[in-house]
Amino acid sequence: MAGMREQYDTALLGILQHEGQIAGFLDAMFGFLYRKTDFYRLMKQKTDRLGFPAGVAVKILLNSYKQYEDLARKDEEEKEKTRKKKVALEPTDTIAPAAVKTVEVSTSDQPAGEVESEPVIPKEPAKTSGTQEAPEPMATEDHSRVENKPSDSSSENKDEDPELTRQQQTFQANPASHNGAMRDNYSWSQTINDVDAQIKVPKYLTKGKDVKVVIERKRLKVSHKQDTGQWLDIVDDDLSWEVMKEESMWSLVPGDHVHVNLEKKEERWWEALLSSESKINVRKIDASRPMTDLDDEAQAKIGEMMYNERQKRLGLPTSEEKKVHNLLREAWDAEGSPFKGQPFDPSKMNMNPGGVISINEDKP
Repeated sequence: MAGMREQYDTALLGILQHEGQIAGFLDAMFGFLYRKTDFYRLMKQKTDRLGFPAGVAVKILLNSYKQYEDLARKDEEEKEKTRKKKVALEPTDTIAPAAVKTVEVSTSDQPAGEVESEPVIPKEPAKTSGTQEAPEPMATEDHSRVENKPSDSSSENKDEDPELTRQQQTFQANPASHNGAMRDNYSWSQTINDVDAQIKVPKYLTKGKDVKVVIERKRLKVSHKQDTGQWLDIVDDDLSWEVMKEESMWSLVPGDHVHVNLEKKEERWWEALLSSESKINVRKIDASRPMTDLDDEAQAKIGEMMYNERQKRLGLPTSEEKKVHNLLREAWDAEGSPFKGQPFDPSKMNMNPGGVISINEDKP
């Protein structure tokens, strides 16, 4: 594949063999970028000719990683499909009784020569047999339970729609649609700060020059060149909310999809990627945020809370108790202290919430 840059394999393999491990290989790559390029240089003004705006270099790395992660996942899916098809086509005489073989022969994966009228025979009585009638009342029960729900157009009842809930659970389980959705020709996922969209392209599309992506403040347009030389718009629609187009970017996963990363203008959860798209229920998504998204003060407070909780479970002093203990120790040997020169015993002193230290008279 052209996008794989196989012409560099010999040189890169030599580096990997010399280093002996992935960590050393990556260190050599990043070290080269540091010494010989402006990859780590921060562009402070738009007039700067070298470097990147804040966060862009990291996004380039993540996009490259994501591109090949997606390819690896697709390879695994193809292998699994091939394995299942191979298992389905294998003779089943030695691994299953005749009844099981009959059911399997009726699947579409079997060769045409094996699909006969025989499988129809066991299916007819199966519908009327005592062992196959049990699931039918259950299906009827579930169906009636949904139908008998009071008709209410309020948003609360819509939020509890079991079909929408099931659909969102499916979206959540897929990294390409986590906190987002899967649509006919694209999928999208999101964090509180950005959106990742994957727009499907034909398998013959392997070069970036055959793709056009236009990211506007509140519009996205993705087109690709067809075999005829004509350009086809895959996506051309308004975005649900505004984005920062200067900090948004895209890349092509050859023969699979165009990956578009959109930096949100404001922190909020999107109900849809495009204005014409059906909305998801943002109450059903994972709205948690990593600590790295918080400011330094918030991270410090959360870290302190986690530390104190761990100390309490271990029966050890919390950070606040340690501060009090240190202040008591300083006061113990301070000038004018009645305990100066004596072994430190914090039980003989008290400190109130206002920081005033007093002697514990109940302690001998």
